[in-house]
Amino acid sequence: MGLLSLAASFPVVVLLVCTAACLVAGLMLAADRATAAAVPAGARGPRSAPHRAPTPHAAPPAGGTLVDGQYTHRKVSTLSIQPIRIFGDPVLRTAAEDVDTFDKELRGLVKDLLDTMRDEGGAGLAAPQLGVSKRVFSFDVDDVIGHIVNPVLEFPDEEEQDGPEGCLSLPGLYFDTIRRQNVVAKGFNEYGDPLQIVGTGLMARCLQHETDHLDGIIFIDRLDSDRRKAAMAEIQSQDWYNEDVKVKITPHDSKGVFFKR
Repeated sequence: MGLLSLAASFPVVVLLVCTAACLVAGLMLAADRATAAAVPAGARGPRSAPHRAPTPHAAPPAGGTLVDGQYTHRKVSTLSIQPIRIFGDPVLRTAAEDVDTFDKELRGLVKDLLDTMRDEGGAGLAAPQLGVSKRVFSFDVDDVIGHIVNPVLEFPDEEEQDGPEGCLSLPGLYFDTIRRQNVVAKGFNEYGDPLQIVGTGLMARCLQHETDHLDGIIFIDRLDSDRRKAAMAEIQSQDWYNEDVKVKITPHDSKGVFFKR
């Protein structure tokens, strides 16, 4: 009878022990959280690098920036909105310099590019368009918002597209322009991390257009002679056109062949 009573009470004992263990663990976890909350933010352990991209979200966060498939928060500031250089400004015809220092100044330039581009509603904006001769540009195509530093373009095939193209430095004008249909842009982000953008269609057009700006090339340079003549007539009729500025147009063949660097 004694053995039967002991055997019958053994599961109860085990249950009590497990319950007590859970209570102790819960109390210890609560104590740890209270201790962590009491520690000042500056006294906590080191955080991950500020440029480390977070886990991709299902939808872009408000004011977010999407780069290489991942979002980072970036709010538009009116203080970062800069005037855009207009067609005829010599800086638009000057090849930009490579970025060799990834510092606070560069990050400020990236913010200026993003905020100015988004304020103007453009698909892209290059540093020379803000009067800064550095190889950096921003883009905003199909809800993909980002930037790239020291871009180098690769063309996986020879497929072409022909369609309207515009430029914030030629406000309000659009001309059909032949571009490659597919492109891969390799470069860096504002912190010097390697970055690759695979573009097709409109994104490919944007990447080529903005990289051209870094080489002192404006998209009308890509037009064949007939289209370029018509484009220049339209440009010269605009209120913003300065007839005193001497504009040198780079000649291209009728197929709009790309420059070989």
